[in-house]
Amino acid sequence: MSFIFLVFIVFPTYGQINFGEVEYAIVLGELPQPEPDKKDVIHRMFEVSQQYVERMTAILKFDRSKALFKLKDGMAVDRKPYYNFSKVMVGLDKVYLTEADSNKLVIRKEAFNEWYLIKEKTKGAGEWKVSSAYKMIDGFKVFKATTTEVTENSKGKFKYEVVAWFAPEIPFGYGPIGYGGLPGLILELEMNKSNLPVIYKTKAINFSTKSLELEPLEGKEISPLELDAMYKKATANIIKSK
Repeated sequence: MSFIFLVFIVFPTYGQINFGEVEYAIVLGELPQPEPDKKDVIHRMFEVSQQYVERMTAILKFDRSKALFKLKDGMAVDRKPYYNFSKVMVGLDKVYLTEADSNKLVIRKEAFNEWYLIKEKTKGAGEWKVSSAYKMIDGFKVFKATTTEVTENSKGKFKYEVVAWFAPEIPFGYGPIGYGGLPGLILELEMNKSNLPVIYKTKAINFSTKSLELEPLEGKEISPLELDAMYKKATANIIKSK
């Protein structure tokens, strides 16, 4: 992690916190606009899905040893295909469990009517570049940190930037969709994967002295490569059957 001569002070009030919850709103940027007569299926699906994303709330529950991030329950669904597509766009088709001490991340994902557990390291851990840029979010002074991720599809590999705004006053190294490893809670996270900006913005923060009780995530352990191979095989079978 790269720091630019910053000294972070943990305020005693928040240093004594044992448990907390953060609710995030999800904001989508705009897809590059195609020519009027060449509007593709992706753009049409995006326009419908954007309405669902605006109604979504993500929740991060955390204590000093672990954090759970997922879509908050209770959203009414009337057009399921678009709703599911919307969740995938913003990473909320999965549940993320982060372990603080080891920077381990367990991702629970449903595929082919089964639950799978993918284990990897906390996203961004050890790779952040922290700058002196700061702003205020919900009364907390937050600092800017950036890292670069790589995604791969049928057209090749692509790099995109991830921007996190974290609060040193809240000494928990967690954040949305498995990102963390910073000296403070991430209150805002922005990604630009596949030229689609997605921003997680804090709606509400609640603290408590109670411990967080979480049931272990259940599912079959699988590696990202194994799961990717299953998707490729399923796609090949569909093409072959046509």
